[in-house]
Amino acid sequence: MSPLTPPPVLVPEGLSQDLAAFAPAFVIFGAALVILLWEAVVRPADKRVFMGFSLTAILVALGLNVGVPVDDRLGFSGMVSFDAYSVFFNSVFLISAALSTLLSHDYLERVGVRIGEYYSLALFGLFGMMLLGMGADLMLLFVGIEVMSIAFYCLSAIKRTDARGIESGFKYFIMGAFASGILLYGVSFVYGATGTTSLQGIRAAIDGGVHGGMLGLGVAFIIAGFMFKIAAVPFHMWAPDVYEGAPASVTGYMATGVKAASFAAFGRVLFVAFLGLKDDWAAPLMVIAAVTMLLGNLVALVQDDLKRMLAYSSIAHAGYMLMALVAVDSESVGLNGQVSGLLFYLLAYTFMNLGAFAVLTLMAGDRDDLTSIKGLAGLSTRNPGVAAGLALCLFSLAGIPPTMGFVGKFYLFAAAVRADYVGLAVIAALSGAIGVYYYLRPIVVMYMQEGGEPLALRPTAASIGALAIASVAILYFGLFPSQLIELCQAGVLSLVG
Repeated sequence: MSPLTPPPVLVPEGLSQDLAAFAPAFVIFGAALVILLWEAVVRPADKRVFMGFSLTAILVALGLNVGVPVDDRLGFSGMVSFDAYSVFFNSVFLISAALSTLLSHDYLERVGVRIGEYYSLALFGLFGMMLLGMGADLMLLFVGIEVMSIAFYCLSAIKRTDARGIESGFKYFIMGAFASGILLYGVSFVYGATGTTSLQGIRAAIDGGVHGGMLGLGVAFIIAGFMFKIAAVPFHMWAPDVYEGAPASVTGYMATGVKAASFAAFGRVLFVAFLGLKDDWAAPLMVIAAVTMLLGNLVALVQDDLKRMLAYSSIAHAGYMLMALVAVDSESVGLNGQVSGLLFYLLAYTFMNLGAFAVLTLMAGDRDDLTSIKGLAGLSTRNPGVAAGLALCLFSLAGIPPTMGFVGKFYLFAAAVRADYVGLAVIAALSGAIGVYYYLRPIVVMYMQEGGEPLALRPTAASIGALAIASVAILYFGLFPSQLIELCQAGVLSLVG
């Protein structure tokens, strides 16, 4: 070796494995930086190049995510968990981001948002989601929440000429900052009681007999912070206004990716760190789930705007998903296999909600969203394919077989019944019956009403492609759910080793 040749850099085997497992998140972060610099220096007139670059990065990350072997271990000094749970949720986030990106360019052109940073912010938000899916330490989870949230604060208000959009972004920022403060306050209490922010360390401390008021306050504050992120009652008031004011492509991404990421982190915290305290948090969570389901569905009944109706629908669906967290066994997550319905339903919700928002992006006029349900009149004759796709997504949201939404709801209800929360399952069934009415209403308008001022939709290849992907997934996994259910069960079991 020449004396001028630098010595080889020896990377420890554990670190190299960590870097390989973290590669999907590195790809997304790197792509976000490239787009940010690309827009700042070059400023291409056609922003479609950013859409293509974003989709390429997302697909590469998805391939790496499912291609790297999973060995259920902690990496980066115990901060990051590489397990089947994180792989599944990272796949959900990447699918949500890919479909949202497909919907973005043509819609943004119509409403007058020609800002390249949109795609960079979307990828930074995705990077934050992936940190939430893999985080094994409360501090890393907090960092992930902030990275994700800041990106979506900006995306919500990215339509700078729309006062309602700016108001929604500002409202989201104020409420989100308040919730983050509560969450961080809870982390400080838990650290004071247990001496660690590691989820495994907290579990060990609780099993070793650490209890008391400080720990109880910490758990309560952390749960309250997550309740805001998933838009559960009584922390739901921001959701309808923000969902309505934000651009439709952002709302669809927010309603799926942000909700899935928040549940991923919330589930890991409850299943790993606080499972030994289930007797303390199960009853409040059960009440929140019941009230969230009922309120979301009841208020959605009276909405005349499809976008706002889906916002209240998302609140109701947060209540359904909370049932899985309530139903987890106090000794082991794996004893109630139906809890894996949470993972299945989050993927189902991603497909059926983004399918519905694909139609919403088509309803946009010049520089404005036109999302009144009345505008769907006669859509079945003008655009039969679009009408059929939207009807399928709404059927799935209502939980009608043979769709993916039906299978997901069945598993969530079964989890509650198996854990002896029969009353909660009955409330969920009643609230679901209420939901059927308002989900069928747009279908009735599309297929059975004519006249008025119907919207002239302008379908594009990207939006129709996103709707087609969502529709095929809803039907396929509704008819053949077994393999996906096995992946979901493996993901939940990986939390308890």
